[in-house]
Amino acid sequence: MVAGEPNDVRVKRAGGGWVVHIVEDGKLTVLRFKTQSPAENSADDQRARLGLAGKPPIDER
Repeated sequence: MVAGEPNDVRVKRAGGGWVVHIVEDGKLTVLRFKTQSPAENSADDQRARLGLAGKPPIDER
């Protein structure tokens, strides 16, 4: 990630679990979860904390 990059929060299916990618001031933080619901809840909390609106689609690749 690069400093000055916009803040963002994404949820992605990864292997047998879920990850939340949080970009804040260009720094990436990855949180891992076993199930989708806690990952979505965490992502919602992070979006609220960062003042981000809306929910991007889940990346299930």
